[in-house]
Amino acid sequence: MIKRRHFLAAPALAAGAQTPARRGRPRVACILNTYFPNSHADVFMGRLLFGYRLNGKSYQPAVDVASLYVDQFPVNDMAREQAEEYGVTIYPSIAGAMRLGGSKIAVDGVAIIGEHGNYPRTPRGNIMYPRWKFFDQATTVMREDGRVVPLFNDKYFAYEWGDAEKMYRRVKEMRIPFMCGSTLPLTWRRPPLQFPGGVQLEELLAVSFSDIEEHGYHAIELMQAMAERRGGGETGVEAVRCVEGEEVWELARRGDWSRDLMEAALSRRVNPPPDKQRFPLAAIQVKYRDGLKGTVLNLDGQARDYLFAAREKGRAEPHSSCFYIQLYNHNHWGFMVRDFEDLVLSGRPANLMERTYLSTGILLYALESRLQGQKWISTPQLAIRY
Repeated sequence: MIKRRHFLAAPALAAGAQTPARRGRPRVACILNTYFPNSHADVFMGRLLFGYRLNGKSYQPAVDVASLYVDQFPVNDMAREQAEEYGVTIYPSIAGAMRLGGSKIAVDGVAIIGEHGNYPRTPRGNIMYPRWKFFDQATTVMREDGRVVPLFNDKYFAYEWGDAEKMYRRVKEMRIPFMCGSTLPLTWRRPPLQFPGGVQLEELLAVSFSDIEEHGYHAIELMQAMAERRGGGETGVEAVRCVEGEEVWELARRGDWSRDLMEAALSRRVNPPPDKQRFPLAAIQVKYRDGLKGTVLNLDGQARDYLFAAREKGRAEPHSSCFYIQLYNHNHWGFMVRDFEDLVLSGRPANLMERTYLSTGILLYALESRLQGQKWISTPQLAIRY
């Protein structure tokens, strides 16, 4: 199980492609929805442009940002000023950004930061971020130019499952060194908690806050990062459900999820809870195919941390930890930037994309369950093994 990180290892660059080592420092193109203070683009790009600190140490960028494509420019736009400050060209197309205005790919990696911006929502509540559109355009350039370069897709795959499937298949088909997902599995755990491979787990619970589509997703992926460590590896998800309101507590009374796990998770809070609840109480229930039970609780009025608890077979006391994100200075994004740089330099992603692929499906079908009256949704398409 430890060797899974090398699953997509280095068929990285197509024949005839020029590696960064032959040309000097690698160059990357960054494809952004929008770039304003505290957006995903800001907390990623700032560290990629001028470095970052992790655990008391400073790190200088290992790659050069050569180009940007930006979809939206709000009144508090940072992209144009940052581009001018660092001598980066903003191109009017993704193809232009990847080719640096020429006729062939001229960068060694691509980062798609498809979060934030003014986009509508689907009826189920997904924000229609153009991640699939950007991915499709970037990989089409790779096909046209006969060169594959490492690609990072921030957060989950796409807001429609069909698009997520197409992304997954294309990465496999083109053998793209591909990195994706949330920062939450990468961040500090207080107290430290990492299950050994083969651990026997009976029930998992994660806590999130704020909007369930934007923030609940992070809790889904952190829960999945822990679930995949269990004996037998990941076997996929049989069914998903999303419940809102007081029915969440009724589910606990019926034993569908365990309050002692919630209490163990809440005992690890670092940030003080907010003054009031702004978003509905919600529970995403996950039935794994091997019998494992998982729940994501959206407890907006009780937490501003991402929390986790688990019951291990044969152990009386639950495991629990806070996946700490530093709400205001975002230093945990240094882990993501470091992993992106490593991807560009080595062609090897830190984690399998199947984690994010499965987590994407859990979110999409949970929101579909909410739309369909909070019923269980059978998910044979999520029989994803890794």
